[in-house]
Amino acid sequence: MQTKPVQAKKPVVKAKPVEAAKPKQTLAKSADWRTYGPLQVDWGNWQTMGGSQVVPTLNAQGQALYLAVNCSAKKINATGADGSWKTWEAPKNRFEKDLVKDRCQVKV
Repeated sequence: MQTKPVQAKKPVVKAKPVEAAKPKQTLAKSADWRTYGPLQVDWGNWQTMGGSQVVPTLNAQGQALYLAVNCSAKKINATGADGSWKTWEAPKNRFEKDLVKDRCQVKV
């Protein structure tokens, strides 16, 4: 009877994940909803577009729109129901003035 030589088991080496191979994670900014009159403004998501600051907003009916503030001109604009921009206007209501003041005093 012939015996087979016993092979020593090789240790299993687990490959460590390479840090550089990980895709960059973009963490969503946490929502910071602020109320200005009938508007709910997503304060944590301001973006610069064409010299103005633009932010997602909900109106009194809960419909989504975008609000823009131009600090140098101290004017505001918003998108209409069809998604197109309306005209730039000076803030009229107290909440519009407060929103412009709050946004434009922030260091961008």
